[in-house]
Amino acid sequence: MRILICSENVPPQVNGIARRIGHYVDGLQKLGCTVDLLHPDCGTDKTIPFLNPWNFTARMMVLLPHHFIRLLSMPYDVVHVVLPLNLSGMWLLAGFKVTRCFSRQSKPALVVSWHCNLWDYVEFHSTPFFKPFLRFVIFDLLFGILPSISDRILSPTKSSDPKVIQMWSSGKKDRSGVCYTGIEKVEFSPENKNTPEGKLWQQRKKEYLAETKSESLVLCVSRLSLEKEIHELIKAVAAMKGCCLWLVGDGPARPELEDLARSLKVPVKFWGYQKGDALHSVYTAADVFALPSLTETFGQTVNEALASQCRVALPSVPVFLEAYSDILPEDAFWEPMNRQSMVNSIQAQLNRHKVGNPVGVPDLSKLKTWDEACQILLEEYKKAENDKLRFMKRTIVLLPFWWMTIIFTSICILLFAKLRQAVGGSIRYFFRTITNQIKVEIKTIRNKVLS
Repeated sequence: MRILICSENVPPQVNGIARRIGHYVDGLQKLGCTVDLLHPDCGTDKTIPFLNPWNFTARMMVLLPHHFIRLLSMPYDVVHVVLPLNLSGMWLLAGFKVTRCFSRQSKPALVVSWHCNLWDYVEFHSTPFFKPFLRFVIFDLLFGILPSISDRILSPTKSSDPKVIQMWSSGKKDRSGVCYTGIEKVEFSPENKNTPEGKLWQQRKKEYLAETKSESLVLCVSRLSLEKEIHELIKAVAAMKGCCLWLVGDGPARPELEDLARSLKVPVKFWGYQKGDALHSVYTAADVFALPSLTETFGQTVNEALASQCRVALPSVPVFLEAYSDILPEDAFWEPMNRQSMVNSIQAQLNRHKVGNPVGVPDLSKLKTWDEACQILLEEYKKAENDKLRFMKRTIVLLPFWWMTIIFTSICILLFAKLRQAVGGSIRYFFRTITNQIKVEIKTIRNKVLS
């Protein structure tokens, strides 16, 4: 099987999508497939890359026309586009759909995978006034045509973004499946506690507990952005006696989170991004791992913590319940948006850790390996091959309007990326900081005048 995977998130980027795609490419090649990977840094003769305005550790791209035409002539069996907001990938889907129709060929099968709870992002992070407008633009104009130009959609769990997934389930056939996430049990293992990096983390933990006069350490490994709800975790730790927090990761919300930790006088250590052996072993130093995000599609760092046999506490959102309810005790899940419930769940797991209670210690046999995940992915590709969607006449009518929407969206995203890059990542924090500085200067000048 010859496969084209188009993704804007690829290694060495450190986000969960990038690592997932990297493992898919390696695993499919092990299974005998030929895999071509189209990504922002595959060459300036193929794409124009630029920073992702929502995640400066990732990049986006514009596919150059001559390479677009070249790809359409390649004899692929499967084209897999990683979404959302991969506009170049969406162009490819439309292009292959049209050529497949007019050339009267059955190849390639067109597969999309959806790795973001975008509906929840709009729900939680937009004002009531703009929500209907954003929903129309994003889910009707921008993504509304996708079910007509792809054969199958895959998501990390069945609960991932159900409002989007159901677009492929209308009619007689359910064209949705799961692209599972595996874990490298050799890389992430409780045995990492005894490695040089593991021992270094243990020493750092001992010193930090003594410095902050704390008894327990909570760990969170995540990108530091507003939708991850890290600020709620900091507030919960503030309500827990003798508890400190380590944050591994970075992102645009870090300055705000540092300000919050200082204002609440919470012992929080920001470690920034970690990789390699340092990342593999940091989980073994924690007493409990907590991820407060309500908008995950799977939670790869949760998987890594479980593989390290670190006790975990999570919000009881559908994705986490589907993925981890057979591994974690019931009280390890807290009620979303309920800070006291979060405190109770984390404290319950901490108490078990203190007394050595085996309840809550993850069962490693319940975690899928990447080889197993890639074998299932290959089976999903075969389902897409055997059940292709016919080209619908209304799609031809909609394509020109959709194309104009895509062009407009591309320009907006590129301009937004330049703006966020200019202000250091967070527009809101930038202007708030400027405002505070002006207020301080005015107060200083007024005091001088009065004195």
